[in-house]
Amino acid sequence: MGLKGDLSELPLADLVEMTSVGAKTGLLLLFDEEGAVAGELAFRGGRLVGAHCGQLTAEKAFYALLGVKTGTFDFDPAVELDEDSLNLPTESLLIEGMRRLDETYRLRRRLPAPGRVRYLGGEPEDPLEKRLLGYLGPGARTVGDVVAGMLVGGDADEYDALQALQRLTAREVVRVERPPESESGDASAGRPPQPELER
Repeated sequence: MGLKGDLSELPLADLVEMTSVGAKTGLLLLFDEEGAVAGELAFRGGRLVGAHCGQLTAEKAFYALLGVKTGTFDFDPAVELDEDSLNLPTESLLIEGMRRLDETYRLRRRLPAPGRVRYLGGEPEDPLEKRLLGYLGPGARTVGDVVAGMLVGGDADEYDALQALQRLTAREVVRVERPPESESGDASAGRPPQPELER
């Protein structure tokens, strides 16, 4: 028998924990508020054996899906699973995922989506920084635009993109110009700093 419900009533972290503790096998589909598939997680014996979220796969997809707060879910224990692409314990994934989620929220406050990123000069120190600077180009883009551009390809998630941007900012390779208080969302209590990046 499957399980369906609302993510606002039963968060994904709780669902994953139930799946792990119960050593469940099946496919968990997550749907956004419009009913479109946001992602899927496959479990075998309570372990994560497959994950997809947009172009992200494996752990990156799992971490991205932990940020989904609204929408619905459908866990089907009868579905025939594809061949395992992973074999990961969910407990350690949940711990790391929650840590990354907390850090992502902190980074969003430091680097709000409407802020403009400008290249000042200097060199990248790793492939992700190089890709970010290539996407940024000689002009200026918003933080939200840079993060969204980094998601293309499936090898980086929002956390990775914001970490790279923070490193570049700390070394003064780029500057992030904060928007006026009314545009950043910081003035509105309870409003996420980067609503366009919320899933």
